[in-house]
Amino acid sequence: MDRRKIIEMIKSNKHYSKDEKEIISGIEEAMLEIEVAKNAFDNVSDKNLIDICIHKEDEAKSKYTFYLSQAKAKNIRVVGDSIVEHLEYYSKW
Repeated sequence: MDRRKIIEMIKSNKHYSKDEKEIISGIEEAMLEIEVAKNAFDNVSDKNLIDICIHKEDEAKSKYTFYLSQAKAKNIRVVGDSIVEHLEYYSKW
């Protein structure tokens, strides 16, 4: 099961408000952007492209920090039990 499906399962939980779901999505998107920037950095050799990758990673880290601070301020917690229940359900498919 991929990350996006797991995040969609978490967000589908009625426990979270619309704003909370947006913050969870923002965190996930920022994490993916960091991963993409790191992978791109590992696979480029041109100095200008390296600079762009570094800039993209820094940008994604700032975005991650912003959403994480929002989550902490609003005391957003991902309920582990609901993740396990969803994973068990979807693993049957």
